[in-house]
Amino acid sequence: MNEKKKARVFLFTSFQGGVGKSSASLHFAQGLRKKTGSKVALIELNLFSPSYLIWHYDMMNSLKTNFLEFFMGDWANFAPSEIGERFNEVDGIFPIPFCGTRDKETLIPRFTFNEGEILAALDRLISVFTQQEMFVVVDLPMAFSPIPRYLLQRADVVYYLFSSEPPSPQFAKHFAWEVRSDPHLWEKVHFLRNYVDAESESNEVRLFDRESPIPILENLSEEGGDKALIRVFQEIIEKACELPAMSGTISSGKTRDDPEPIQEHPALKDYTNNLRSEVVANLEKRFGLSDAELRKKVERYIDMAFDRTPPVEIPGRNCRSEIRKFLIDEILGLGPLEDFMRDSDVDEIMVNGPGKIFLDRHGKLTLTGRTFHSADQVKAVIDRILMPVGRTVNERTPFVDARLADGSRVHAIIPPLSLTGPMLTIRRFSKIPYSMEDLIYRFKTLPTNVAEFLELCVRMRKNIIVSGGASSGKTTLLNVLSNYIQADERVISIEDSAELRLNQENLGRLESRNLGSEGKNQINIRELVRNALRMRPDRIIVGECRGAEALDMLQAMNTGHDGSLTTLHANTSRDALARLETMVLMAGVDLPLRAIREQIAGAVNIIIQANRLADGSRKILEVVEVTGIEDNVIQTEIIFRFEKKWIGEDGTVFGEIVPTGVVPHFILNTPGNLAEKVANLFQSKALPPKEANS
Repeated sequence: MNEKKKARVFLFTSFQGGVGKSSASLHFAQGLRKKTGSKVALIELNLFSPSYLIWHYDMMNSLKTNFLEFFMGDWANFAPSEIGERFNEVDGIFPIPFCGTRDKETLIPRFTFNEGEILAALDRLISVFTQQEMFVVVDLPMAFSPIPRYLLQRADVVYYLFSSEPPSPQFAKHFAWEVRSDPHLWEKVHFLRNYVDAESESNEVRLFDRESPIPILENLSEEGGDKALIRVFQEIIEKACELPAMSGTISSGKTRDDPEPIQEHPALKDYTNNLRSEVVANLEKRFGLSDAELRKKVERYIDMAFDRTPPVEIPGRNCRSEIRKFLIDEILGLGPLEDFMRDSDVDEIMVNGPGKIFLDRHGKLTLTGRTFHSADQVKAVIDRILMPVGRTVNERTPFVDARLADGSRVHAIIPPLSLTGPMLTIRRFSKIPYSMEDLIYRFKTLPTNVAEFLELCVRMRKNIIVSGGASSGKTTLLNVLSNYIQADERVISIEDSAELRLNQENLGRLESRNLGSEGKNQINIRELVRNALRMRPDRIIVGECRGAEALDMLQAMNTGHDGSLTTLHANTSRDALARLETMVLMAGVDLPLRAIREQIAGAVNIIIQANRLADGSRKILEVVEVTGIEDNVIQTEIIFRFEKKWIGEDGTVFGEIVPTGVVPHFILNTPGNLAEKVANLFQSKALPPKEANS
């Protein structure tokens, strides 16, 4: 009979600072090492705060790697043999602070930080330590955000620390209330009450069954002679070593992340529907109100209804708060989509009629449990989105592109073109524009040498095309590249629906106009490109070339507007050139194919091929230089190429972008010693197989 696995991952947490959480986790790790003889990883997740571990272990100048640097590096290939190489070891303990506080080092991250995206790296780190029969102790401030939610499930044992002084006991009770609804989670929670001195223990009433007193004093060292503290932690560790492993199991049914919508609960369904009808009826009598005034009216009506007829109380649910949120979202917002619009991890929302809502999170598509009541409700949400931007969708124009106030891209299509009912697709963008550091360290889209080369291309005013499939990161990369345009240059951007987030001071933004029911003339991108040429631009940025405007874009690139950028859809860099030819022919100009290819070869300098891999990650697959035309064929050289190594059991694609060893012609032809200065960017580790066989 197999023996039950023992606990290996221990989480120390608290809503409150200053209760001895970091001291307790350190003392626990030291005691665990002493009792078991096994090595212990002590992970400090006090995000962007000065590190207690660095101070305690005096690692200011000797720290090898903090967690943030681990995440920024190649964490997916982290192997057990690298533990000692990557992390400091002190008496069998590996102290790992979240971010370093070395001399003259800032705590501000160099990229946009999103908790949800570091979970895979954190899981990899914990898994490698536990697979080596080591223990993991985590010090974490509590907040119900992605990292704490993950660790509450991942840990085998959770220790919540609180003190006897108010409001700490109230915070502890609230934590208990939050986690008690999940029996699996509640079973592994233990409470540690921090007393100022050991004598006060006898006068205190225990708040929880699994509660232990810990007289944590100022001096935590064993040399200090704090025998009471040592004895208490020996008892805690003794019990901890007997506890079973309880990580990774989620209680059956719905999780707390996706509870049953309050409006669908049998006891509240009719109540919520009646209240919604009442509030809407009252609002129909109000006209000319601002959004803020309208919201106040809605909230006041809801409060009055609660006072007249309070909702039924349901254990573990705050019914008033949830009903209020549902009604405000339903009446003033996007209904069931509002929660997803608030979630920064959601990249795309897809509504396939009233019954199905899909989400794209980190490249993975999932079907949600949320639905619309009817097709009319979906149509109402579409109209609510289109109204502020002056666009409509109806039988005459049954599809439309638009944008939300936050810059999200919206596409809607309705019957009779859509057979599944009204369909809505919302492509969301980060509230904080991404930087090149985000693409390098956060998303692993490209390495530093490719980033430096692309920056060089923009600064040297090379015409760049970003090519790729749908949702491959073309627009994001175009935004990032635009950051390298000089401040004294005049930029004109042209888009179907304005979604680029450019930061130039001298920026003109143009947006096409669709043919609508209002009788206004349609203005397409091609006409805007022609107008842009009369606006004295230094560079022209076209959000996406998808038709006849490609001819005007090429002519602009060929007539003094060097450094222009655009995107287009194509599977490969060679296909991008073929698509450009096709789009030029769509302009209806009778040009021989040779002339079109000469235009392309003369205008386009660099093609960046982006793609979305099978695991949902977005990578740059190729960076190609267009070198000219020979025998009626456009000549190209691959500068960087993505080489796939293997695919993990979970579908994760492992690989790296490597230089082919080819130095771009425009660098070799630049006067001076530029080629020598940047030669390191193109040094190939080994000759790629394709080149070796040729």
